Amino acid sequence: MLVNALFWPTRHSTGWMRQLLKLAELGTMAAVSAGVILFIRQWSENKIKNVWDAEVWRAERDQGQKLAKTQTAESTQWLNSLLASVWPLINPDLFTSISDTLEDVMQASLPSMVRMVAVEDLGQGSEALRILGVRWLPTGAAARSVASDGNLKSSGEEKGDRTVQDNGEGQAQHQQDTMEAEDGDFVNVEVAFAYRPSTGKGIKSRAKHAHLLLAFYLPGNVKLPVWVDLAGVVGVMRFRLQLCPDPPFFSVCTMAFMGQPKVTLSCVPLIKKGPNLMDVPLISKFVQSSMDAALAQYVAPKSLTLDLKDMLMGDDFKKDTVTQGVIMVHIKHAFDFKEGDTKIGPFGSGSADPYISVGWAKFGKPVWSTRVLKSNMEPSWDEFCFVCVTFDELNVDEKLRLQLWDSDRVSADDDLGRVELDLKGLMKGDETNGKMQDREDGFRALKAGEGMPGKLSWSVGYFTKTRITDDQLAMQDEDPDVKSIDQLKKKMYAEAENKLREASQDHQDEVEQQKREDFKNRQDQLIIASPPSEDYPSGILSIQIHQITGLELETLNKKQASANAEATDEEEEGEDLPSSYCTIILNHKKVFKTRTKPKNSKPFFNAGCERFIRDVRNTEIHIAVRDARIHEDDALLGIVYLPLEKVFQKRTQINSVFPLAGGIGYGRIRVSMVFRSIQIQLPKNMLGWDYGTVDIKPSVKAIDLPEDLQPLRLKVRTSLDHAKLHSRGRNGKVHSEDGSTVWTSRRNRPIRLPVRARYCAPLVFEFRQDATLKDHTPAFGVFWLKDIPDNEEQTVRVPIWSGDLKRAEENVLDTYGEKVGEIEVTLTMWSGLSGYHEKLAKGDKHLAQVMEVLDTCNDQEWDDWDDSQSSDRPDINSNKETDNDSSSSSSSDSEEDGDSGPSKFLPDFLQKDKKSNSKLSEHGGRGPISQTKEYNASAKQLHRRNRGMMQWKGPRTLAWMKHVGDRGKKKVGHLFNHHERSGDGIETEA
Repeated sequence: MLVNALFWPTRHSTGWMRQLLKLAELGTMAAVSAGVILFIRQWSENKIKNVWDAEVWRAERDQGQKLAKTQTAESTQWLNSLLASVWPLINPDLFTSISDTLEDVMQASLPSMVRMVAVEDLGQGSEALRILGVRWLPTGAAARSVASDGNLKSSGEEKGDRTVQDNGEGQAQHQQDTMEAEDGDFVNVEVAFAYRPSTGKGIKSRAKHAHLLLAFYLPGNVKLPVWVDLAGVVGVMRFRLQLCPDPPFFSVCTMAFMGQPKVTLSCVPLIKKGPNLMDVPLISKFVQSSMDAALAQYVAPKSLTLDLKDMLMGDDFKKDTVTQGVIMVHIKHAFDFKEGDTKIGPFGSGSADPYISVGWAKFGKPVWSTRVLKSNMEPSWDEFCFVCVTFDELNVDEKLRLQLWDSDRVSADDDLGRVELDLKGLMKGDETNGKMQDREDGFRALKAGEGMPGKLSWSVGYFTKTRITDDQLAMQDEDPDVKSIDQLKKKMYAEAENKLREASQDHQDEVEQQKREDFKNRQDQLIIASPPSEDYPSGILSIQIHQITGLELETLNKKQASANAEATDEEEEGEDLPSSYCTIILNHKKVFKTRTKPKNSKPFFNAGCERFIRDVRNTEIHIAVRDARIHEDDALLGIVYLPLEKVFQKRTQINSVFPLAGGIGYGRIRVSMVFRSIQIQLPKNMLGWDYGTVDIKPSVKAIDLPEDLQPLRLKVRTSLDHAKLHSRGRNGKVHSEDGSTVWTSRRNRPIRLPVRARYCAPLVFEFRQDATLKDHTPAFGVFWLKDIPDNEEQTVRVPIWSGDLKRAEENVLDTYGEKVGEIEVTLTMWSGLSGYHEKLAKGDKHLAQVMEVLDTCNDQEWDDWDDSQSSDRPDINSNKETDNDSSSSSSSDSEEDGDSGPSKFLPDFLQKDKKSNSKLSEHGGRGPISQTKEYNASAKQLHRRNRGMMQWKGPRTLAWMKHVGDRGKKKVGHLFNHHERSGDGIETEA
């Protein structure tokens, strides 16, 4: 029509012009028709192609979704080919953590004939692990089981303990556990794998297989190397990968074996002189059981969680504590409970020796206990404890248990009742979350539903970790643009929205969740980048010992050094290397010990602990590395001194390498620490240490005391030692000052007494009166050391009572009988061990090792880090032999104090000039007498470094035998004493 309209004017033409225009019209119509046809053809072709391609890809997606839901796994030949190419190139050091776990299990189950075991080498071989199949699991299915037909069980068919409602809660849990939370942010896969090396003969062919080289250390320091081949393994593992918007796009990986993997091993002892007995049954059985036990730690419902983001960034240290909060328990008193010891015959009455243990109901092991109060049916303890709460307790719905026991000297302690409190209810309750709740609960029996007589008066509260404050943000340098919480929240929310700006409207919940996660993660990063909060000095300290490099023993003389001068390469294993282990000492108390790494110059520990500390500003950490030896005291290889006030001066997380110093070895140790404050503000008197030395001024004044007490001598004592003061001089007259009687020590020297467990230790003042048969105490005073702060001089008035002294020194009460007057005492509670604890250390191996570490630290002059050092503060060199008022443990306290030499009660920096003032500094000549005097003066330091007489094994063995005898003597002496179920001992790695 358009063409006809164009040529319409030509219709009136005639002749040949009309014929020509007609031909042009027909040609134009043909061209237009051809163009239209070609356009329609091309358009139809493209349309059909697009529809076909879309349908093909849609069918492929549908097929993929069907295959993902079926039991048929996808072919993994491409993955096996890739793995076979990469496998021989993998650094074997990546498997160090696996060998470390295997060592833990084997060390814990060693036969009696084997002293130690070490995994000296772990290799993956040249033949790769094969992937049999990879199966995609639907969202939320990683925590579900597989039925006998291979299909996933429905949620109604299985119901774990974590899906049951909490006791006392009327609603179901919103979050079952970490494997079931945030289903939309995870991908779940199931991988079947197998390993079967090719067959071959000889050690050369076996070296291509995945293998272990174990070293068993037998008595007599005999080393038995054993080659362990991985002959085969088959298993199924599930992975759950958490997605994140930042590279590498996977944050947390949780993996677990679906059933025990089947592992086949073969063992070959490598003996130079003797036959190679193939597959020794005894060794093979032990190694096989150890391998199965190690793998069983990751069989569902157990799992292994890895932070892939931190691993790829090279961060293998903690940035936060595992502990989520702290439960503070205040044990007051108990009453009307069952008698533990029944009366015998018509005389006397039943009684008990009660104490309270605190722990977890399901775990069973007590984590803390009070002191034992002997023959007491109305005990009053007034003690505090702090219990750390982790996800291990939350995941099993633990209950806090307080148990009353009757301590017996020989037989098992009697259970007198228990009190249990639900942990989650304690954490969520308005009366206990962030505050203390006073309670009075009745005791219950072991059998559910049965009661027990008696009640316990106590207080409890839960305190969580603090979040970052504006003051901390103002002091941090990690992010200079953020100086307040509002700025941090605004910045993190904007970044989260920008990351997920392409998300659809259906994913707004994930956007909000990402905002919260980013805000929390950034908070944690800024918390560890800022110093501890001054308002909350109490908190959780996490210490992790990673590894030691370049560990070796020092050479004692030039001849030995010259013999090994050509050995420039550093040995990793060898007979002359130490068998090292590490101990962590917190505030002069050993709290953790790693396992021993035999004969290794680069021991890998990766072990540590978490502890609640009362005040980060005055806490000290000592890390001691020792060499485990047979029939010798474990030699000190070196120590690291870490005062937390200096370490956390700018940030609350460190990851550093420290040199070992002060021992008989060399090396560098890598340690990481992180501190998180707890939302609790303890009073000043509760921020001290457990060990200490009470320093009493030599003048005690009487206030309104009866005249018959004024001439008596005054005995001052703790549970470890005692001393005496006198009001009468040698002429028999009573000293007075401003009209008040004054008791003084001989030569007016201060009284210093050692203290252990100071928060349940009393300082007892006894007025002693001479008698023909036995001296007696007509009056006494009791002052509890928990009521004063550390390292501050205090002048206190101690009430003097006439009553039951035995009950007064065991129970914390308001009155102890009839008050007859007061005395005024000036004293200081110095924190930490001193030389006055030497007698206590003779019968305690752990305390003796701590004293040795403190001696070394004192010699290294590291105490200069402490700016609060006082000239009156006792150091490790101070002891009662230098103070003639600290009497011996004689049964008679009426003896006169003996004279002694000048006092050494001075800190180390005031001792320097005194120590250097010797004839040796004047000239270099030494005769036999001066040489002997010099050796005696420095014998302690020489022996500690295996020099002098201790450079030979014979004297070291004799010293070890003496120390074993001292500890045995003390053990026999305390055999029939009361012992509580204390759970605050030394934590070990294995």
